[in-house]
Amino acid sequence: MRQGNHQTLANTSITLTTALNASIPQHTFTRLLLPIAYCLKTMNYPELRHLIEKLSFDLMDARLEHIADGENKLQFTFKKYGDEDTRARFFLVIDFLPAHLDIYPTTRPKKAPPVPQAFTMLLRKYIGNTMLTGLRIADDDRIVTFEFGFDNAPFFEFIAELTGRSPHIFLIESESRKVLGMIGQDDTRKIHGIYTPPEPPARKSDTDRFDSLDREDLYTALDGEFAARDEKERIDFHRNQALKRIRKTLARANKLYENLSKELMRADNAERERAEADLLNAYAYKLKQGMIYAELPDFETGEPMRITLDPAISIRENIEKRYAHSKRMTRSREQVKARLDQTFQKRAALEDLEKTVLNAKDSSQILELGTQIDELCGTDGKPAPAQPKKPKVTVHKPYKTFKSADGTLILVGKSAKDNDDLTFHHTRGNDYWLHVSGIPGSHIVIKSAEPSQETILDAALLAMHYSKRSKSEAAEVHLTQVKYVRKPKGAPDGKVEIRGEKAIIARASQKRLERLMQTES
Repeated sequence: MRQGNHQTLANTSITLTTALNASIPQHTFTRLLLPIAYCLKTMNYPELRHLIEKLSFDLMDARLEHIADGENKLQFTFKKYGDEDTRARFFLVIDFLPAHLDIYPTTRPKKAPPVPQAFTMLLRKYIGNTMLTGLRIADDDRIVTFEFGFDNAPFFEFIAELTGRSPHIFLIESESRKVLGMIGQDDTRKIHGIYTPPEPPARKSDTDRFDSLDREDLYTALDGEFAARDEKERIDFHRNQALKRIRKTLARANKLYENLSKELMRADNAERERAEADLLNAYAYKLKQGMIYAELPDFETGEPMRITLDPAISIRENIEKRYAHSKRMTRSREQVKARLDQTFQKRAALEDLEKTVLNAKDSSQILELGTQIDELCGTDGKPAPAQPKKPKVTVHKPYKTFKSADGTLILVGKSAKDNDDLTFHHTRGNDYWLHVSGIPGSHIVIKSAEPSQETILDAALLAMHYSKRSKSEAAEVHLTQVKYVRKPKGAPDGKVEIRGEKAIIARASQKRLERLMQTES
């Protein structure tokens, strides 16, 4: 069944009052409270279309600075220019968890995991540091297309089909429509095949609850609502994890308490067992091996006492066995009683902890109980299992690092492929970029928007040294900023186009080069 554009909203106890940022003016808050009286599960088609229309205006020509992933999520970080040529970041979440299926802005960006997923690496390769040249949503369907390229020319399209029980995410070439990568299984559409959109759903009329909101109010409302939803799911996850540990430990404590109670009862019978051994010892001469029981007069009352015997062993062995067991039970009684008291207290503490976790209002309260949970549930008196060693993840660094005379970092690409990685994934737009004119060589990046003249001379010498002009006395080096460097479509590794460049002359200097080499890391 396709989800299409039908509305899937769920009433919850979380209201907009707790979800929205407290800094919102009171008049704005009142307008927002009317259309949204409950926490969103997902947006219907008119609401998603409303958001995409606003985003397409605000993010046009913004640079895709970074791509991070999470569990069934992607996070795009855009850099856009303000009115005074100042850069501002905008975070956009593409959530394709089947229960969510949403695109929304956030002011609470998630930290990227240390090892990105393969699809994320593919996105970084093709659309990282490109410009958003178009953003649109399909007619009557929750399919959103992001166009990325340069100079208003789209080269690649990122398509999020937020429909059905199994959403699909595609990266395709704009011109050929060839699928470069995808998330989700579809026998009719595969990698390296031609992308075709799914059949549109039947038309259905839904209400856009955000229709009266302006752009800033819409972003604020969605940010608060989806943050509240994420917090609810986060607290449910941490609560369930904590309760699982507590209840497992509590079940073991209950079982131990039951066993200790039985053992204490047996210890309480030690005195009676000794009395039976004394009686058997006194009348041993009348008893014979093989007897199942003996009825003997009690020393104090004279009443007959029935004592069970083990017919497989001798009478003397029956007597010694009773003496030994009575002695052992008498000696262990205090230990059993102490363990029983400790187990009783632990059960009470676990039950109180369980109530505290159930009544927690946010995930931070549960996380604060982590030490207490570890103390009560950690090893439960048993040695902690050995943790398997995690394999070391070796991350390839595509550049060498040097320091100029004033301490500014200078990065040098290691190979043609590494040059592209350095230039488009490890830089900022205002960093300075250098390359020897007309011949193969390393891309050089100065990590500064205002480098000194000495730093530029150091970088130019490195550009000459790590090129086929390394033996020359001098070489012409092109200097520009990273934001003016672009990758032509279909160009080989290391091949770029630049604009706004300046030509400077790098001259061989053994003393300068030796100083730079000593700073390599």
